[in-house]
Amino acid sequence: MAGIWRRVRDAVNPVSTSFTSWWCHSALRHALTGYGPTARQRRLMRRGTLASMPSAEQMKARKRAIDELLKRDDQQV
Repeated sequence: MAGIWRRVRDAVNPVSTSFTSWWCHSALRHALTGYGPTARQRRLMRRGTLASMPSAEQMKARKRAIDELLKRDDQQV
């Protein structure tokens, strides 16, 4: 009996694995469940993080803005 179940598992496992892989990367999953990134969002994520990294000047401007906000909060308290 154990041999039969082993054969059944050996037959079902590759099908189950491929279906799971497809489902995890499927736009249908997002359409049906509303969960997970859409295909467009996945494409944006794949384009790489270096292109979306802010420049040094942008980081300095953000730092100045944050420092200004923190100074304003300290003065109000």
